Amino acid sequence: FDCGSDTGYAAQILDTAKAKGVRLSFGMTGTWAQANPDLVRRMVVEGHHLINHSWNHPDFPTIPPAQRADQLRRTADLVRSLTGHELRPYFRPPYGSMNDSVLADLAANGYTYNIMWSVDTRGWQGRSIEAITHETLAGAAPGAIVLMHVGATSLYGLALGGIIDQLRA
Repeated sequence: FDCGSDTGYAAQILDTAKAKGVRLSFGMTGTWAQANPDLVRRMVVEGHHLINHSWNHPDFPTIPPAQRADQLRRTADLVRSLTGHELRPYFRPPYGSMNDSVLADLAANGYTYNIMWSVDTRGWQGRSIEAITHETLAGAAPGAIVLMHVGATSLYGLALGGIIDQLRA
């Protein structure tokens, strides 16, 4: 789950994960973490995986290395101060946008895992719960990573429980 805009369904997503006994990965921006410290703490307490998703979601190939480093550091420092949790070595590039220069800068800053996705259900485009569920199940495979968002503009939070049930079935 990307956490970059609004709080959206984040609490409901966490409730569903807890009820279903699953752990999730959350790629969060620093601005989101700053606005939602209690949710970030809850994510760590409940055993979820946190990923650095930059401070404010810029397109990394378009900004200079010093700004990239600042984006990474600010987010990591904030999450560490809130939770004691270290985000390194995991990064999820905003927009999935990267190039060789970005990858080199990530590695220089201790981010050796650039987390992308293998399934984009495009729920962020306002797709229905049924469409999100269908795309997720169609792309399900060992090691698959499904891109989802916590924000209220998508219905991922409402689809999650059914997706988990159907994957288990």
